[in-house]
Amino acid sequence: MIKKTALLFLFLVLNSCGYQSLVKKSSNEIFFKEVSYLGDNNLNFIIKSKINLKEKLSSDYKISIRTSSNIAALSKKSSGEIESKDIYLDSTIEIFKAKKSIYTKGFTAKKVVKIGDSLSDNLDTIESAKNNLVSEIANKIKSDIQFFGIRNK
Repeated sequence: MIKKTALLFLFLVLNSCGYQSLVKKSSNEIFFKEVSYLGDNNLNFIIKSKINLKEKLSSDYKISIRTSSNIAALSKKSSGEIESKDIYLDSTIEIFKAKKSIYTKGFTAKKVVKIGDSLSDNLDTIESAKNNLVSEIANKIKSDIQFFGIRNK
């Protein structure tokens, strides 16, 4: 009986301790007066669809997202054929308030892809790797923007 009473007491005390999740979708949404995407259009399209930024004319904030990608030969066989490629994606967010930059952060993702004999398989592998990397960057951007909204409320 004492254990049940102690357990009930602990439950009641800890239940009302004031804990709140840092990331709540409804109350911590941040709105932007203007959202601009610069750079690689394909990457921007994927990022735009994944982070789903909300625009509101009454907001004080503007955001600019710049992206770029680079694919370079990493190693070659003795015959001169490319053996592996390095895929590098870069994205930078910059948040403005009253035409002044108040926050800037860069995100990068990199992957090495082995190249085979089939051209179509290689293109599919590279595109798949790029899509995975841009999804990774989009998730990081989304989390960072959410935490920016929490810090600036």
